[in-house]
Amino acid sequence: MGGDGGRIHKRLAIAVHAVLVESGFVGFDPVSGLQTDGFRFPDEFLSRVSLCYSLPALLSNATDYVVLRFRSVGRYLQVYGSLVKGSGIHKLSLDQHRFSPRLGIIKRFAEQKKKKRPNSSKNDGFSLRRMVKDGLALPLLIDLCSKTHLALPACFVRLPTELKLKILDSLPGTDLARMECVCSEMRNLASTNHLWKQKVEQRLSAALCFQFETFSIRKNWKLLFALLWKKLWKRGVYVERINFG
Repeated sequence: MGGDGGRIHKRLAIAVHAVLVESGFVGFDPVSGLQTDGFRFPDEFLSRVSLCYSLPALLSNATDYVVLRFRSVGRYLQVYGSLVKGSGIHKLSLDQHRFSPRLGIIKRFAEQKKKKRPNSSKNDGFSLRRMVKDGLALPLLIDLCSKTHLALPACFVRLPTELKLKILDSLPGTDLARMECVCSEMRNLASTNHLWKQKVEQRLSAALCFQFETFSIRKNWKLLFALLWKKLWKRGVYVERINFG
């Protein structure tokens, strides 16, 4: 990804590209009509840069595809996304001062693992991922599917991230664990410490009458939930009937 300084916008563009790929898009070369598995980004965004994306189901007849245009304006990376034959434009403005500290995830993760500290890289990158997913990837996916008469993404997936989190917050802990198995996005949303902390503090702690502060693993709330759930099961309590919601 290169170094810092003038290459920060390049790293932001790579992050945007990663979210689009995670959302189901593939790189596309409109000249050859073929899928491309990688793009070459300039070291510094001194001029406008454009990337094209399609969906695997459309590669055999890709007359409609998505175009992302990146433009560097001071400390901001402006990202414009639209269909190649569409009029609607979706825009993001990414502030390098806000997001550049969040792009050293791999380095920080290695340091935290070495020092045996909790991994906070997931939370660091969540806001950037959510902004790109909600403001760019999903709207473009819906536009392209509607234009080409493909099936739209599932209704739940099309909801804003904040609403998805509220729905996950209302689920029992066992159902929350099942949601993590649905897809990579649900795994990211449903594995946050905040959600599991609520499940432990509000429900399981009362059922077991214990003080969770005494647990050395209390910072890993998902693991703590699993241990307490097993305690209830061993006591003969049918966990699914506990009022988690």
